[in-house]
Amino acid sequence: MYTTNLVVKVASRCNLNCTYCYVYNMGDNSYKLQPKFMSIETIKKIFERIKSHCLNNGLKDFLIIFHGGEPLLAGLDFYKNFIEIGKSVLKNDITIDYGMQTNGVLLDYNLAVELKKLKIQVGISIDGTEGSNNKNRIYHNNKGSYTEIINGFNIIKEVYGDKLANCICVIDTDESPFDVYKHFKEIGARSVHFLFPDNNFKNTNYEDIPKVGEWLVLMFDLWYNDSDLNKPSIRPLTDLIGLILGYEKYSEIFGKGKNNTLVIETNGDIETTDSLKICGDGFTKTKLNVENNEFDEIYKSSNLAKQYYNGHDDLCTTCKNCFLEEICGGGFIGHRYSKENEFDNPSIYCKQIALLICHIQNQIILNLPPEIVANTKIQKLSYEEVIENIQNSYY
Repeated sequence: MYTTNLVVKVASRCNLNCTYCYVYNMGDNSYKLQPKFMSIETIKKIFERIKSHCLNNGLKDFLIIFHGGEPLLAGLDFYKNFIEIGKSVLKNDITIDYGMQTNGVLLDYNLAVELKKLKIQVGISIDGTEGSNNKNRIYHNNKGSYTEIINGFNIIKEVYGDKLANCICVIDTDESPFDVYKHFKEIGARSVHFLFPDNNFKNTNYEDIPKVGEWLVLMFDLWYNDSDLNKPSIRPLTDLIGLILGYEKYSEIFGKGKNNTLVIETNGDIETTDSLKICGDGFTKTKLNVENNEFDEIYKSSNLAKQYYNGHDDLCTTCKNCFLEEICGGGFIGHRYSKENEFDNPSIYCKQIALLICHIQNQIILNLPPEIVANTKIQKLSYEEVIENIQNSYY
């Protein structure tokens, strides 16, 4: 087991207070124990650990995603120092790609230019329409943030170019898929990654979960039937198409790939993915820190890290008996969690995922040449038969 990428929590605080945030508003309070910003000493240790990890595992390339909190709170000089320290430690032995996920509120033109010079790719979090943004992505005084987010997004488009106008969006099923799709096209998004709201059996009643599958079915039809060559790429729809056609597609949510992302907290703690904070207060904590520990040690000492890494293989009986296992992969491991069985459940979104996969596969079959259908051996699916086949259901 090894990692090829880190999510680095350079700032433990945020200038927004998004209603659904797993860091601050889903019951985990560990952020309160973190320093507000990462220290120079911790940065040096991160790169020392990256170097030894890559050498031990034969890796020449590595990915760092700057995250928070809000990463831009750390300021431009932080990133200049971070990258210079990386160069001094790694020399030319390892190539680092840098990315950043930001709410975009603090972006201005000069800052974007400097980030581009540093070769940091920037993604913006935009939750669909203005109404949805101002309902969910709010300041600490409850004021909406849409105007500032769109301003930051437009700056990224101007500085980086239209082809790098990338967004993530937490699905709000109260919003019309038509309105959301239209909005992303109007602002010129080149790619949109729709995220499932972070629900599981511990924090949500099954009857109350949003119907994300139904919502994404409508989104798929809008997108798939749109003849515009400049339409955005949409995940997880493209992921599912690839998996249905037999391609290996890495996705934390779908497929059978390994989940090898690790998180470095602001104080240097080594943890598994922070979205598992939805499972409980302090759920992702370990006793490991870059000051004293190598990355690989987490896979020896943390059952959670091993469960996450193998999250698409170590499935409950219900998932193993399902027609869709190879495509679905059990869904995101955090969405399976319950107090009683921990991760030994189907996803709380199981039926919604099945509906989406069946719809996409059936639409693909209608539009592919017969020889390709024959070569891929994909067959039309019946949602009713898939659900009937699911044994030991929790619903």
